[in-house]
Amino acid sequence: MSDQQGTQGQKKAIRLEVRMPLYSKARPRVTSRGVFMPKAYREKQKEMKRQLKEQWDGEPLEGPIYLELVLKGEGRADADNIIGALMDAANGLLWTDDRVTIIPRISVSWEKAPKADSLWRITIHDAG
Repeated sequence: MSDQQGTQGQKKAIRLEVRMPLYSKARPRVTSRGVFMPKAYREKQKEMKRQLKEQWDGEPLEGPIYLELVLKGEGRADADNIIGALMDAANGLLWTDDRVTIIPRISVSWEKAPKADSLWRITIHDAG
């Protein structure tokens, strides 16, 4: 994980924050011209990746890692779909892949907040 060491030789957690409204993982659209993700979803993914890249300049983590999420915003989506949106944005950027051998544990908590105060707080712990 991080090269930083804690006071007792433990690796420090990596903390990132994304300030944007919570959103769900989109379903691919199938048309006669092919399969694609909706434009609004692609734009949200682009913004999330931009904010993550501002805070993370390391190589993607190979795991195993424990992912702790604190979500603040409107409660209009299922937790698994919100997690899926983050996984899509961070895959290949924060971690090499989102398969269970890389991220065997995810913890999620949610707090109601106005849309303007929405927040994705991401903490990555070494699970090795």
